[in-house]
Amino acid sequence: MINPKLPAGNSSLSAQADKQTVRTSQGMHANKVCIQKMVRINPDANQLFTGAFSGLNMPQFAKLGAGICVAKRGYIAQRQQREGVTYVKLGIPVYAAADQIYREMLFVNLACSGADSLGDHSVVKVVPSLWARAVYDGKNCWVSGLSPAEGEPEYNPFDYAIAQLPSTLYQAGNTAICASSLCEFLSETFRLLTPEDRTLYLGIMLQSNRFPRFLKYAASTRSHHNGDHGLMLHTAETVANVLLSFLAASPWQRSIGKPAFDLSLTLLAALLHDAAKVDDYYRLAPDVYSTNLNCKLLGHEQTMLKWIAAACSNSGNYPLKRELQLEHAICAVKRQHDQSGARKRKTPESFVLHEADCASARAFDKGEKSVLLAHHFVRGESA
Repeated sequence: MINPKLPAGNSSLSAQADKQTVRTSQGMHANKVCIQKMVRINPDANQLFTGAFSGLNMPQFAKLGAGICVAKRGYIAQRQQREGVTYVKLGIPVYAAADQIYREMLFVNLACSGADSLGDHSVVKVVPSLWARAVYDGKNCWVSGLSPAEGEPEYNPFDYAIAQLPSTLYQAGNTAICASSLCEFLSETFRLLTPEDRTLYLGIMLQSNRFPRFLKYAASTRSHHNGDHGLMLHTAETVANVLLSFLAASPWQRSIGKPAFDLSLTLLAALLHDAAKVDDYYRLAPDVYSTNLNCKLLGHEQTMLKWIAAACSNSGNYPLKRELQLEHAICAVKRQHDQSGARKRKTPESFVLHEADCASARAFDKGEKSVLLAHHFVRGESA
């Protein structure tokens, strides 16, 4: 039995060094990384945090003192409308002001009288000037208003993912992965994407409750990663394998700024390659999934092509060539089938993604240690 109390702390030094190598190797892209919009919280000296921010007085934040930043957006973990009042449980990422490193998720219960102003939005603007004056009734902090915020390129959905996950994710009965470190890893991956690729990901995954289902669902019904959260774990392993392929490129290729493949495009393809399975499955019970009509008649790859096309059409400024390269990386096959329309893999990104995807599935089927743990991308334990 694996001890679920995993060690705290940041990712391993080797993983941090690898991520720094990737950023350095990207050259100009390293100057365009996604930094979450934050606001510094500055209470008066020797004064406790008040209102909706009173949770920052908890021991886990005590060492940060006044050096605390919170994200300008909070993720709605739970919401209820009752008798003219909107009740929201909000998860807000907290960062150390000095280095902007993510520390933990702060959960607050907010209440606001009046009509529901949030609609279908899942992200709320954090307004320190109002929330510091919120009145706490023992259960909820009453604020004067709740405003939605969604879709900006600086918004990193993986900074909020921990709000929907258990503290530990189990895989194949012998592996336990710390959910917060997994979210940190995927958040860092998202920051490695170019601005246009981040915007496209948001345009795809923030529709129709896709992202929350991506965090929850399995990657298959009976094969690899077939339990709850398996889709997220398999995607993270595929991402890790892509990063290892990039790091394995020759130093000469990286030094001249011409890597063997487009890292941002391949990471985007890795994040998306199985995500449309959320429309392929019914979740019947914990860890129990069944295929639906979409799976039987269309399949997740064709569904993802529809999602990509719709998002590109809505944005109107994603390069057509890059859209085609992304779709090819996800849907290309080993042998070309002219009658069915399937195309043989031709681009470096399609080959790298295919091998990264298969490596994750093979390791699971063979009962091997997850690449996430073997290369210290995340914290966890494996029997």
